[in-house]
Amino acid sequence: MQMKFSLLAAFLGLLAAFPAYAQTGAPDTQANSLSAWKRQISNRLASKRTYPHNSPAEGGAAKVLLVLDRTGNLISSALVESTGSSELDAAALAMVEAAAPFPEPPAEIEENSLRLTAPIVFKAKTTLPWSGSPPPAESAAEQAKVDAKMRSICHGC
Repeated sequence: MQMKFSLLAAFLGLLAAFPAYAQTGAPDTQANSLSAWKRQISNRLASKRTYPHNSPAEGGAAKVLLVLDRTGNLISSALVESTGSSELDAAALAMVEAAAPFPEPPAEIEENSLRLTAPIVFKAKTTLPWSGSPPPAESAAEQAKVDAKMRSICHGC
């Protein structure tokens, strides 16, 4: 069972290996459409984020190579840089598979096969006080004091 957890699918920039192409429009327009397309891919990947239940608490960072066709279909994906955890590496690859198909690239990109490297960062797990685990004994007494103070301040809250 995988527990959905906040992970950071951080894209410091999709590193695209695009050959130079003829500029048919204004350079700013091309840069904007390429940036918008990369943002769409980043958002699509982020929407598929999961944190494996049995993975290391310290998190990790992976790099995944995506090969897309002209219409945005995923041709292949491969792990380029490992997180050091097989569970997190598998989650990074599964995230890419679940996000496919991707948006079509902008018209000014004329290649039939597009290669992108996506950095995927899994933030360290944190235990939240309301996550169901009992508080440590020393903080239970403190919590009781806080609860008593709140009851005295807020009658019937």
